Parts: sequence; C-alpha cells; structure tokens
Amino acid sequence: MKLTNKIITIITLALGATGCSDFLDDDVQYTREEVITESRARSRGFIENIYPDYDYEFNKDFGVEVLTDNAVQNITETPAAATGYWSPTYNPYGYVWQQSYDNIRQVYQYITLVHDTGLPFQLTDADGEDNPTNINTLRRYYGEAYFLKAFAEWELLKYFGGPSENDEMLGFPIVNEILENEDYITLKRNTYQECFDQIMKDLDTAIEYLPLEYSGTGISDGTTAIETGRASGMAAYALKAKVALFAASPAFNPTNDIEKWELAATYAEDVITQNGGLRSLQAFNFSNDSNSDHFWRLRNTYQSNDLEKSYYPPTLYGAGIINPSQNLVDAFPDSQGYPITDGTSSYDPSTPYAGRDQRFYKFIFYNNDECFDTESCTDFNPLEIYRGGLDNYGGFKNSVGTRTGYYLKKYMNNLDFDPSSLSATTTQPRVYVQLGLTEVYLGYAEALNEIHNDPTTAPAGHNFSAKEVLQKIRIRAGYTSSDPHLDNSSSNQSDFEVLLRNERRIELCFTSDRFHDLRRWKEIVNIEDIKGVKVTKNEDDTFSYEDIIVEERNYEEKNYYLPLPYGEVIKSTILEQNKGW
Repeated sequence: MKLTNKIITIITLALGATGCSDFLDDDVQYTREEVITESRARSRGFIENIYPDYDYEFNKDFGVEVLTDNAVQNITETPAAATGYWSPTYNPYGYVWQQSYDNIRQVYQYITLVHDTGLPFQLTDADGEDNPTNINTLRRYYGEAYFLKAFAEWELLKYFGGPSENDEMLGFPIVNEILENEDYITLKRNTYQECFDQIMKDLDTAIEYLPLEYSGTGISDGTTAIETGRASGMAAYALKAKVALFAASPAFNPTNDIEKWELAATYAEDVITQNGGLRSLQAFNFSNDSNSDHFWRLRNTYQSNDLEKSYYPPTLYGAGIINPSQNLVDAFPDSQGYPITDGTSSYDPSTPYAGRDQRFYKFIFYNNDECFDTESCTDFNPLEIYRGGLDNYGGFKNSVGTRTGYYLKKYMNNLDFDPSSLSATTTQPRVYVQLGLTEVYLGYAEALNEIHNDPTTAPAGHNFSAKEVLQKIRIRAGYTSSDPHLDNSSSNQSDFEVLLRNERRIELCFTSDRFHDLRRWKEIVNIEDIKGVKVTKNEDDTFSYEDIIVEERNYEEKNYYLPLPYGEVIKSTILEQNKGW
C-alpha cells in the first residue's frame, strides 16, 4: 500500500465560500501537511481532496455493467465476465483498497491535525474566528469527514467483504487513527459485523454535525444550496440504508437473520420519514442539477460531450462503446406494465419496440429509433441498426458499431449540439448521483418483503407497505395507480420479489448496482448468456428480428465475493483472503 505521509494531495481553493462546482474543478497540487495546518483556509484541503474519488463515475459504472447480463463492450469480448476470470492479481476493483485507506488517512489528518487541535477554520486567513459562517463550516467539515470515512469503509466492505476459509464472515481492517506505512501490514480483517457497526457509528456522527440538506440562496453560511454536492444528513441516512440492505442479503447473511432485514427496512424508512414521507419521484432528467430525489449528487461542471462521443450511435457521431443486451431490453414491460412474456401483454415480436415501457425509450437506442424521450418524435434521423445499415457494426465507420443491436441512451444529453465537431459542447449539466430516493424505495420494498408475507400491508412498526413504495417507482415509469400487474404480483412474496428485482434491474441499470445485486443475491452464477438481435430490413421496408448469442457468462460461487488485492495479502501473514481465492 502506497500511503502518503508528509506529502498529501489536496485541492487548492479560492479563499472564500465555495460550493460543489468549485471544489470539483480546482487544480490538484502537492502540499505538505504543515502548510495545510498553518494556513487555516487551506486546512479543508484534507477533506476536499476526497470528493473527486467519488465524482463523475459514469465510465466506471458503464464498464461494470459489462460484467453482468445487461451489456457488452462493442470492440471485443469481456474476459472477466465471459470466462469468469478473476484472481487476486486481476480484480477490476483492486484500486479501491488503496484509495479507501488513503481517504481514511486524510480524514484522520483533518480530525487530528486540524479539528482536534482546536485550529479554527477560517474561510480566509483574515476572517475573524467567530464569524458565523466559519463556525457553521467548521461543524460541517467535521460531519463531512465522518461521512467520507464511512463511504470509504462502505466501499471496502462492498468490494472485499466475504467469508474466510473457515466461513467466518469478514470485512476489512478497521483504522481509526493515522498510521505509518509499515503499520498497515500488521492489520488483520475485522468481522463483517464489526465493520458494519463502525460504518453506522461514523454515519451517526456525520448526521449529528451535518445539515440535513443544503437549501436557500445568497451568501453561503455553510448550509445553503451553494454547498450542494457535499455530504449531508440525508446522504448519511441513505448510506445507512444501503449498507444495511447489503448486510442483510443472502451472500452476507447466510443464516437469513430476519433482524438484519428488519434493520434494513427501518433505516430505509428513516430516510423516507426524514424526506417528508412517501413522496412521488421526480421525472427522469439526467441533467437536472436541482432534483430533490438526489441525496448525494456530484456534478461535473465541465461542459463537454465526451459521453455522447463515446456512447452515441455512429450516425450521431458516437463510438457506441457500450452496448445494452437483448436480455435487458426484454426486461422492459409493455406499455401497460406487463412482462412481455405474460399472456396478457400486448407485446408483438414482429414490432418489438412498439408499445413498451416509457423507460425503454429514455434508456435504449434501438433500430429505427428517432427520439430521446418517447416512442414517436423526430429528434434525429431513424437509426439504421439493421444489416447493411449505417448504425450496424462497421456501417458508418470501420470498427465502430454495436454487437447487440442496441446503444446506450440513459444519461446521454439530448442532441443540442453538433456531435461531429471536435470542439462541440453541450450546455446541459452532467449530474452524477451516488445516493438517491429511487434506490431507497427499492431497498425498503425488498427488505419489507423479506420480513412480511403480505406486500400489500405494512407490518407492525412500519408505516408503508412494500407495494405502496414500489408503486411510486411504477407511477414515475408511466403507470397509473391502477396497475393490474402490480396488483397481481403483490398477492404473494415470491411473485412480488420477481417484479421487484426486475424493477430494480431497470431503474438502476448502468449504475454498477446490477453486478453487486447479483453477487449479494447469490444469483450471479445463474445469469444467462448475453443475447443480441440481428435485424434484417425487408423489401417492403418492414424489419425482421432474430435473437443471437453475443457472449457467454461463466461465473462460479466464489464470484459472490471479490478477492483482496494480491499485493496486500502477500505483504502480510495475517490478512486472510476470501474463500475460494
């Protein structure tokens, strides 16, 4: 592990009140600890430098999606998924170990060298120490420190939690102080429960010191909307719910301790309560930087069409480097909410893209598509993903195109610029959401369904039923409160679980959650091979569709868990590897 000691990386800030758009944009430079602690305004650099590690992770999330049954990359097969090839020396998340401990160290540098020494934070070195804004900011930074520590710990637990060779469920080595580099090789893994408890303790501290949310305008007093993008009380509540859901899941709760599911439901309901009750979800808008459903959103304020150039179809001058699968497309219901395999469904395989769930048109580019939002509009020329068409592989440009017959639309900005220009930009914001209300609703419904055999009623101690909460997801998707398929699926736990997991797959596609869901459910060994579609244009200008196999998926039971990085294990005689690795 290469942990910095006297040299730390910080974000240099203007000596004034700043919000998210500032601390995510500033240049990085190396500054010694003593310089930071001597300059009160710069002392926040210990905290500011951590945020960029969790900001704008679209490309990483899209790359993780190809490890599931939702997508492939368009150039070549995905070895880690296609062959189940993992090892301690090959782990897509190996970097998380060092990054997380680097961030925990910086948190304790701030707490130990700044906060605990009584060094008053000042927005500028000339400010008075009793300035109300300085006082609020000092309090907030302490809360931010504990939230960011908890988030780093959560990443360690999510990626590296797993059983030892004797089936003891382990987490990560807990660190609650500044350590020297050589000290890390003496650490052993704490139990999963100990790590869970530590994260919850740190989040409770964060909640005590953070504003519940950032709101209001004008000069910042440390809590106004200008600070959006920082950790908040709502973000801490949401993270508690997420960590608890993971801990209750089959891979990490092998005895199916119902109390863990109860805790996950309680923490999710805490978020709902703090958020003002069971509210309707905001409309899909991936450039909305003031969406109240986003508890922790980090935005990249650079105006750029980099994502569009990478993921748009070729005739929109994109490279289409990630291709959604037919498997994912088949998960979208018809326009009435029925699965396309249901006998009641209006789905017609001869016109497979007509009359589908509204989310399909917002998330997926498909053959003959010509709109960003709905089934019928003309934002651009119809896409030609049929054999011989310009958007088929190699049709418009050699070695560019789709292997599955689909392109990624979710998160892409509408075509408000010339995508063919190297200098083209988009004026729309680019919002990256780490923690949001949608996931809280899905987690609450899942946990409640595990502890209560009637999805239509709220069990004792809870105010909402699993069906009520999932209905909010379905209504935002375009279905009314009259939802026959939801009614039918809510008649028992098993059918409700099938619907819930499918809704989670759709809502959270291309967020990296699918990969971790398949692991925690112990379902990754059961995922199907990746399908695509071969589209043929007929002489009468109609189209024919044929499913094809694009890639295989061959995971083993050990893939429920990820291996610890080989470099960390080999340096230590007491750092246990996860079982099977």
